[in-house]
Amino acid sequence: MFSDELRKIFAGFTTKAGKFLGRLGLTANFVTLLVFVTGVIAAYYIYIGTLWLGIVFFILSGIFDGLDGAVAKANNKETKFGGVLDSTTDKITEILVYLAFGLYNPTLWLPASLAISFFMLSSYISERARTAGGRSGGGLMERKERLILIILGLVFPSLTVYVLYIIAVGSLFTAIQRFLKNYKILSQI
Repeated sequence: MFSDELRKIFAGFTTKAGKFLGRLGLTANFVTLLVFVTGVIAAYYIYIGTLWLGIVFFILSGIFDGLDGAVAKANNKETKFGGVLDSTTDKITEILVYLAFGLYNPTLWLPASLAISFFMLSSYISERARTAGGRSGGGLMERKERLILIILGLVFPSLTVYVLYIIAVGSLFTAIQRFLKNYKILSQI
């Protein structure tokens, strides 16, 4: 939904940046590893309560995440492994950030755990449906929406508990949307 609009807005920038990084000799997989490294650093700073550095590294992680695919496309080097690496890295870094919130403030443990559970459920439904001949993706709360909400929770710590519950409920709703969409598709096969 909203992530499609963001993709359109930044398409020109990411294409140019992908070509530039490719000319520098950076590979898409290297940029994906930068997503992981900056995501781990962001989670560490959230865990120790230095939220402003958590914001900086989390935003850097998001920027690199937007560029890894652009580097692959610009260099005509898109691979199935690169897609798996990208998806795996995205999940690990997002889980680490939620865990960091829960460790930073124990009152955030429940909403952080629910956010992890339901975003992983929506992701699982999407991937399982795709392998069965259905459609993946779509729904109310995709990755870009979750990342924007996480940044909001970092900028306004008093809202973090609400942000995590919104992510959890939105991700559960997304899982239900994906399940129902694929029920219609896969029951016809």
